[in-house]
Amino acid sequence: MQQQQRRRQRISLSLIAIVVNASYTTIAPIIPLEISKYNINERSISLIFLSFSFGSSIIPPLIAHKFQSIGTVKVMIYSMIGMSIVFWFIGHVFEMTRWISSASDDSSTTVQNNQNNIIISILTLLQFFLGAFFSVITTGYYSLATLLFTDIKESNIMSYIEASVGTGYIIGPIIGSYIYDTMGYQYTFSTFISLSMMLLAFITWRFLTPYLRYKESEVDNDVDNDVDNDVDSGCFVESDDVEAQIVSDPSSSLSLRHTASYHSIDTSSEKKDSNNILHSINIEEEEKQIQQQPPPTISSLIRVPKIILAASAISMVNLSWTSIEPLLATRLDNTFHIGSKQIGLIFSLSNIIYVPTVFLVQYLPKHVRTLSISILLTPIAVLLVGSKSLTMVVIGVILLGLLPTPCWIQLLPWMQEQTSKLYPDQPKANDVTASIYNSAMTSGQIVGYLLGPLLGSKGFARMTHIVALLITCQGILFLFSTEEYCYRSSLRLNRRRDFQIRQTII
Repeated sequence: MQQQQRRRQRISLSLIAIVVNASYTTIAPIIPLEISKYNINERSISLIFLSFSFGSSIIPPLIAHKFQSIGTVKVMIYSMIGMSIVFWFIGHVFEMTRWISSASDDSSTTVQNNQNNIIISILTLLQFFLGAFFSVITTGYYSLATLLFTDIKESNIMSYIEASVGTGYIIGPIIGSYIYDTMGYQYTFSTFISLSMMLLAFITWRFLTPYLRYKESEVDNDVDNDVDNDVDSGCFVESDDVEAQIVSDPSSSLSLRHTASYHSIDTSSEKKDSNNILHSINIEEEEKQIQQQPPPTISSLIRVPKIILAASAISMVNLSWTSIEPLLATRLDNTFHIGSKQIGLIFSLSNIIYVPTVFLVQYLPKHVRTLSISILLTPIAVLLVGSKSLTMVVIGVILLGLLPTPCWIQLLPWMQEQTSKLYPDQPKANDVTASIYNSAMTSGQIVGYLLGPLLGSKGFARMTHIVALLITCQGILFLFSTEEYCYRSSLRLNRRRDFQIRQTII
């Protein structure tokens, strides 16, 4: 029964991730081609994509506390409805622009300029709201994944989620480009994609909600029952065994430490009795302090070196694609003269290789070196995309779905593991960490959408060289800074444990 429940939970999260990401990824291969008909320059296209990133980075930290008060699933459903409405307006943006421009009596040149400004303004505003709703949904299913599957390996569920994201990235550009070619721009967004998002909201509300509920009270009761069973069973352990367990696991159960004290009371002198009683009192005070520990906040976590280094790493990994995304469709069209269907297929290639890769990555060691190697290899793919050969460009796009994959799979669980060490027994820590992770990803989008068109005006190849250099520097910084910090923290932690054990024995 429990296995069937797990399967339904995975299917529910996967369905949401596929539809949401498929809807979003129709933007990149279609909007630039449609805008180019109006002779709008690349910097204006960059502003439109950049607005999406601002919405994605600003909203998650502001909305994170609503997941607890309103409910994660409800917030996600409201955001799906919001995305549906935004897509409807995106489909009618050029029609609205023509209607507004027709009301003006200015000359044809002035009307054309006004029309371009209106298009840019409306699309920029719509992209901001689209990014806001999209980021709330992605933050929600990342958080739910780690909360619902606490009893299994986190990288395993992240593989399913990222495979679903990759599937959405595959089918979105392909289906979107096909509908755009056959039915036109307005039908693609106002009818097909808008209705798909509204249907997803209904399915989530009507059918998927029972499988996505997370009850904090049930988890707390399970923990309390486990502690009570340990004490009531009378299974006392030797104090040496407890000390060994404390050395190997500093977060071991407090009840084991209590039982060690009880065992010592039965077998020691009166002096040792008093010391053990004092030790039990200290442990009770420590337990109270853990219970009274304030919940984590965005500001408290970003001051942790390991968290901020990991957040900057995912930003640079995201930069590898977002610096290319606004320019790739027009480059393929102008330089290699291929059609919109082929452009949509090329946009999907990286995710075609990404989906099977996510299941293989979970077998790699979850270590700083694995993440660092992934970052340091990513610039190779970026350089190939900047090549003058279509074959090399295709290979580069494929490698963008392969080389950064360990970061996409392992970095969020690694960040949450570091956070759980600082804030034990704080379920909100998952939401806050996921918000930081999502904001860091969108920060990479902001930098990418700024650098891409800005440097692309001086040559697409030169832009890829600079982006590759930035990612390489970040990979080196992450490798050496994080390993050095982890090494020093490990030394301090071991010394603290040794001191506590000596105090206990004395």
